[in-house]
Amino acid sequence: MNRNRSACCLAFFLVIFITAFLPRDVCRAQDTPEAKPETPSAETLEKRKAALAHAQQGQAMLKQKDWKGAITEFEKSIELQPENSMLHYLLAVAYLEDSQASKSWVEIRKAVLLDADNKRAIQDFLKFWSFFDRKGILNVGTPEVEVLKLLGKPDAQRDKKEETRLTYGFMWLSFRNASLYALIDTRGLSAKFMTAEKSMKFHLGAPWREGYRMMNSTNALTEYVLPDETVQNYQQLFSTQRLFKLGEQLSAREMMNRMKALLEKSHQVEEWNVIEDGENDILYEWRVAKSDKTPAQHEISRLVRGSRDMHRLGYVTRKLPLKAEDRELWINKLKSAELILAHPETARLTDEQKQELANQLKLKAREVIEKQLQYIRAGDVASMQPYFTERVRKLVTKAALDQAKEQAESATPEDLVHSIEMLDVDGTLHAKIMMKNGRTLTTLIPVNGKWEADTIWFK
Repeated sequence: MNRNRSACCLAFFLVIFITAFLPRDVCRAQDTPEAKPETPSAETLEKRKAALAHAQQGQAMLKQKDWKGAITEFEKSIELQPENSMLHYLLAVAYLEDSQASKSWVEIRKAVLLDADNKRAIQDFLKFWSFFDRKGILNVGTPEVEVLKLLGKPDAQRDKKEETRLTYGFMWLSFRNASLYALIDTRGLSAKFMTAEKSMKFHLGAPWREGYRMMNSTNALTEYVLPDETVQNYQQLFSTQRLFKLGEQLSAREMMNRMKALLEKSHQVEEWNVIEDGENDILYEWRVAKSDKTPAQHEISRLVRGSRDMHRLGYVTRKLPLKAEDRELWINKLKSAELILAHPETARLTDEQKQELANQLKLKAREVIEKQLQYIRAGDVASMQPYFTERVRKLVTKAALDQAKEQAESATPEDLVHSIEMLDVDGTLHAKIMMKNGRTLTTLIPVNGKWEADTIWFK
């Protein structure tokens, strides 16, 4: 998908280019007897003949720039053959030439849904998508109502609790709490890659915010921007990327060298410097001069090879030259990132790994409890509720917090979170928090990648 972002992490596009030339799994049926095609009825043959005649007449009118006449002919043709992808594509072309973009958008989606291999329809679909992207409507946080206003009624919609998925052609838009969360290009996407085995744990901190999140058949990408900037118009941008299967095929150094070779073919590279070398973990930087398509930029990146996927973190700036102290800051941020299990709550862990996870959760739980004690003292219900499962969230009320204020004044995180016991509940890990006095404080349950308390511990 062409995002038309001139300098948005050139490395992102390079790695996508690389993956296009790597071997892919090919599945096909073998030794399966072919079923004899059914002989079409006379009525079916007559409809096909009539549909073809209308389509040919419509194409002739397109050449004559008689857009409305072409629309009429293609509509008649589709009445006779509604499942024909190419007819919907031709109607979309006619609508667009007649300045009826919204109707063209509907027909182009029908074309790609009917035939995933209709290359002309896919190409035009992506032109529409690129237009929406330039408008910023596909950025993280866009209200669902704004997306619907521009993209129109979706081809399908699925609602599940606080999540909604809208489908437009082969694109899925995922919403959480009525705000856009992520985009998924479903073409060729394997379900097993939608869930990460490992991920890079890093701390970006305020004031950075998520600007764009996308997944397709080759990678998952999240981009972060500063306030008042967008992924379409930024001075600084940070990205994290998971490249499917490349960890099985390339070392981090090989990946970097391929990216360098591709970059040198298309840009004037002014600097390429390996900061910390390693076969499977490499930190490097590069600068490119301004070109017709991209501004000058300086990027610092780190590639880490996982058992299955390749992981990349990158900081890019257009504010040149990059100050020495800022360069050192970002080098240290990238070096401090760790490759960890993405979903330890569902992984099969050894006893040693469970204990390591319990120790990590204990430190994190104490940080969270410290925040929650502050929220209790302030009577901040809105800040407190997200830490609890949906089952008990409604019990976090102003009255409940007021009742717990006296307890919050004397309680300490160390007393409340003394130890954690990992429990296997139907194949999913839960974390039982034990207080210093030996009693249970609460049990943490994994929900959408984070741990939530399943009881009101402060009552």
